[in-house]
Amino acid sequence: MTNQATSPRAVAEVTTDSLESAIASAGQRGRGASADLTPILIRYWHEFPRNDVAQRRRWLDSIRARVRTGETTTRAFLPLALGDIDEGIVFAAVAEFVGAHPVSIERRQAAIDEATGWVRRSLALNRGAVFAALLGCGDVVINDALGGLRLILTHPEIEVVCRRAADRSMRATREFLAEWLQLLDACENPDSMARELVARALAGLSA
Repeated sequence: MTNQATSPRAVAEVTTDSLESAIASAGQRGRGASADLTPILIRYWHEFPRNDVAQRRRWLDSIRARVRTGETTTRAFLPLALGDIDEGIVFAAVAEFVGAHPVSIERRQAAIDEATGWVRRSLALNRGAVFAALLGCGDVVINDALGGLRLILTHPEIEVVCRRAADRSMRATREFLAEWLQLLDACENPDSMARELVARALAGLSA
C-alpha cells in the first residue's frame, strides 16, 4: 500500500473550509448571544498568519452569503469583527452585524450595545475600525452611544475614524464630528493631533 502525498493547496483548502465553517458556527441559531466565542477566536488567531487579506475577505463574503440564505445569523460576523486587524474587514463585519440586515428594534439595539462595548473594553484588535463602522451608520442613536467613547481613542484610531467618516457625508456624522471638535477645544490640555484629525475630517465633509 502506497502513501499518496497531499498537495499544499489541498491542505490549505481543507484548513480554509474548516475555519470558515468554524466562523459560521458563531452565528448558529440556538447558540445564544452569550455563547463563548473564545475557542473560535483562538483558532482564528492561530490560523491567521497562514491566510492573507484576500483569503480573509473571501471568508467575509462567504459569511454574508450564509447569512442571506439563513444558514447562520449575523453573529457569525463577530470572529471577523473582533479577531481581524484589517481595517476593511473589521469595518464591513461590524457594519453587517449592526445594521445590514432587517431585525427587530430590540435586536438591533442589543447589537449596538454589544459593539460599543467592544470599543469601551478594547476587545477588538482594530478598535478604530469598529468605532468607524458604528459612526458610518449615520444613526443618531448609535452616535449617542459613541459620544462618551471618542475621548478614549488613540491617535491612530482617530485617524481611522476620521478617514472613514470622510468617505460619507451624512448630517449625523457631521454633527458628531463638530461636537467632538468642541469637546477637544474645551479640554484644559488640548490634544493638538486629535484636533487636527477631527477638524480636517469635518472640513472635508462640509466642503
